Amino acid sequence: MFVQAIPPIVLLAALLAGTAHAEERTPTPAPTVISVDFAPAEQPLPDEHLNHLVSVKVGEPLEPRLVRQSIQRLFATGRYEPDIQVRGEDVPGGIRITFMARPSWFVGQVQVEGAEAPPTPLQLINAGHLDLGQPYLEEDVGFAMQEMRRLLENNGFFSANISKTEIEHLESRQKDITFAVTPGERAAIGEIYLTGHGPDEAPPLPIEDVRRISGWQRGQPPTQRRLQQGVSRLEDHLRGKQHWLSTVRLVGRDFNADLNEVGLVVDIRLGPRVVVRVEGAEISDQKLRRYLPIYEEGVIDDDLLSEGGDNLRDYFQSQGFFLASVSPVLERDREDEVSIIYQVDRGPRQELVHVGISGNRSFDLPTIQERMLVQPRNIDVRKGRLTDSLLAQDRLVILDLYRSNGFHEAEVACRKEAGYQRNDKLMAVFCDIHEGERTLVSKLTIKGMERLPKELFEDRLSSVAGQPFSEVSVATDRDLILGDYYDSGYHRAGFSWKRLPSDVPHRVELEYEIREGETLYLREPIITGLRHTRPSLIDQQVQVIPGDPFSANAMFETQRRLYDLGVFSKVDVGLQNPNGEEPAKNVLIQVEEGRRWTARVGGGAEFARIGGNTADVTSPLGDASFSPRVTLEVTRLNVRGLGHTMSLRTRFSNLQQRALFIYEAPRWTGSDKWDMTISSLFDTSRNVRTFSGRRLEGALQLRHRLSKPSTALYRFTYRRTSIDQNTLQITPLLIPLTSQPVRVGLLSGTYIQDRRDDPTDSTKGIFNTVDLSFASGIWASEPDFVRFLGQNSTYHRLGNSRVVLARTLQLGLLMPTGVFRMQDPISFIPGASEPDPRIPLAERFFAGGATSHRGFPVNQAGPRDPTTGFPIGGGAQLLNSMELRFPLRWRNVGGVVFHDAGNVYSRPREISFQSRQKTLTKNNDTVGYDFDYMVHAVGFGVRYKTPIGPVRLDLAYSINPPSFIGFEGTRDDLLRGAGTITQQRITQFQFHFSLGQTF
Repeated sequence: MFVQAIPPIVLLAALLAGTAHAEERTPTPAPTVISVDFAPAEQPLPDEHLNHLVSVKVGEPLEPRLVRQSIQRLFATGRYEPDIQVRGEDVPGGIRITFMARPSWFVGQVQVEGAEAPPTPLQLINAGHLDLGQPYLEEDVGFAMQEMRRLLENNGFFSANISKTEIEHLESRQKDITFAVTPGERAAIGEIYLTGHGPDEAPPLPIEDVRRISGWQRGQPPTQRRLQQGVSRLEDHLRGKQHWLSTVRLVGRDFNADLNEVGLVVDIRLGPRVVVRVEGAEISDQKLRRYLPIYEEGVIDDDLLSEGGDNLRDYFQSQGFFLASVSPVLERDREDEVSIIYQVDRGPRQELVHVGISGNRSFDLPTIQERMLVQPRNIDVRKGRLTDSLLAQDRLVILDLYRSNGFHEAEVACRKEAGYQRNDKLMAVFCDIHEGERTLVSKLTIKGMERLPKELFEDRLSSVAGQPFSEVSVATDRDLILGDYYDSGYHRAGFSWKRLPSDVPHRVELEYEIREGETLYLREPIITGLRHTRPSLIDQQVQVIPGDPFSANAMFETQRRLYDLGVFSKVDVGLQNPNGEEPAKNVLIQVEEGRRWTARVGGGAEFARIGGNTADVTSPLGDASFSPRVTLEVTRLNVRGLGHTMSLRTRFSNLQQRALFIYEAPRWTGSDKWDMTISSLFDTSRNVRTFSGRRLEGALQLRHRLSKPSTALYRFTYRRTSIDQNTLQITPLLIPLTSQPVRVGLLSGTYIQDRRDDPTDSTKGIFNTVDLSFASGIWASEPDFVRFLGQNSTYHRLGNSRVVLARTLQLGLLMPTGVFRMQDPISFIPGASEPDPRIPLAERFFAGGATSHRGFPVNQAGPRDPTTGFPIGGGAQLLNSMELRFPLRWRNVGGVVFHDAGNVYSRPREISFQSRQKTLTKNNDTVGYDFDYMVHAVGFGVRYKTPIGPVRLDLAYSINPPSFIGFEGTRDDLLRGAGTITQQRITQFQFHFSLGQTF
């Protein structure tokens, strides 16, 4: 191999002359090596490594064998061009040797400019197959340009020109390559030529139909995607005519440079008409195409026919026909037609009521059952789940469980029993297990482990003495040992094992042999591609330390952390000269910065009893209405090159106008455990029917990741809230006081613990939050109060089913510590429990709606104004919700049965579990109602799974909704003292439509 790769060696002329006619005279003694030099003097390898590679030593006789060996070693490092030469020069006392070795170049950043999509620059780069860090070879670059031209031609650019420019980085020996593409004018689709039929035969389809079906109209660009879609449409058309064995291939492109058109050569082979019938049962064509592989493969053979029969059998068995059988029959009535008949014997419809397992002494039933797909009837599967394929798969799963734990003689037999308990409608399944004797490891010997301590693995290996023997355990040990070796720099470590005979029955002796190889160390990381990003930001994320052993995990972690910054569209991390034999290699980090400015426009809607302030005060509950919204977000990434993000998010609807500015500084102070966020907000909202509020707010938040599930938030918020007095729907005398602007400063801390398996649709785990906030005049807050918010949610899967029991408890408390600001309107009613007037209206708790208590419309829970009946918020909230989530028979559709209990209470001390509302009277006349009681609601909901979370519709029935005193008339009537006082009650039926689970 080396002889072919290495050019002839130029040796000292005297040495060559000394070998001429060697057979006729005594050989001349070899000269002594006086010095060994390299040209050029700057070499890519350190001197100590070069001295190790070169076998020619100073002071020793020159031997051609050692010269050849030295060249082979230098070439194997991958650091030199193939034309390594050696030159000898006579000097007094011997010979001076000079190795003429040119350092190699390596591929750096590859870019494409001037491309007109399609293809995109990235597609052209991928077509070139020039990997970061590979040796730079002219033939590889030529091949890359050839592949790029081919991709351009496949997209209609037949006159494209590609040139390249290179930038050499001497220190790193990297070459950045930029391919400049001059695409020219894209060709258009011209003529279509059909092949695949005889000269005397008509084509399977007229050319006009080919154009219409494929979409290949004359003059359109022949992009690769358009052509592939056209082929697929033609195949679908022919298969729709029952020609399932037909083939359509684009076999040529005929470019006409004069017309700048490309003619398409299409090979269409019709094949016979395939008629598929199912006898003995009914099944839709859609399901036939799903279960019969001949439709997808376009081939008919015995294996595919049998596979289709098995699939149909499993389908009918999954519908409860557990004894169903299917037999395929192939009939060829004439040359141009093939009939495939699936004869179905469904048998009776049954229910699987019992799955019995016997003979299991080493594993309990739950351990085995949790691995099985066959299930008896339950709330998840009404008739049970059983097919022959699932039963065979479960048998193998049980067998694998035993054999992977040392039971190599284990056998499992599974059978169906119809007419279980003498009832023809019942089915049972029995799996009989014969465990046999367990084979144990009597001795484990590890050979070849010299550079890592064996004690490192003593407590971690699976196949130690006394443990069950299985090849699965050996494979686990192999991965464990090699993983540690790879992370320690032994990137070429190897592992082999063998089983030694033992004199004791059911005992084995194992021998592991480790081939450690040489340690690979890392040099300085070479970072390229930075344009706006500060190098210090990259340095903080790089987990590769010069001088450390090579670790694939460290390189992967570096790539992950760089992607997590959110400023790079592409990150490549690799080794320079990956196949070269050298003890230390450079780490290459190539980044491509993404767009720094992004803009997004979106929309949405809410449909429910939304509320929203209006001039009519007759209906404080709101009416069923539709609220569309439009959102606009502008984001600036990588601010100042620090990886920070600055964004402006706006929302416009008939209920809310909001502008939010956010400045995010992830990895604050250089630690990935700390993030800082600065925000400012302007918000005008009408989502509480009692008033329209305006809020100006600024906040500083620090996020501290304590552990994987735990996070702490430290936050200071300063806001000014005001209420438009022209929108207040309360007692007129209190409007001037209630509408006064309020300045609130909040110092708060939040603890979050999230152990859910899926935050958008949880099936197990817990979720806890605790938030404590302080408003104080010390930091210029006008009201003084303490606010507590806590939530505890748990999720439990019931048995092996997909039924989930979810529950949540939410508690909120507002405890004022300052002086009274105003008198609350409800205080005019004797016996009423009023919200504490020291808490501003906009700071109180409001609840009710899709994400809290579903027995109320949005924000309609809690105390109400005694004159108008509009909600005025409270100083405490308590909500307990329980949901039973279960799948429905349709795909991605689930159901929910729920119970919500709780309310917003006037004050913390008024939290009550009583379920009956008190009526307040004066002189035997009803003057008001007490709202400090627990409201219960039950209901049913439907969930449809989507990638961003479930879409849900909830229908709730409130068992004990509150009654209240209302007002009939306009706001002007209220101010003039006109209008009519009415008795009102929250509607018992509520509906909510939203996105995501309730909790």
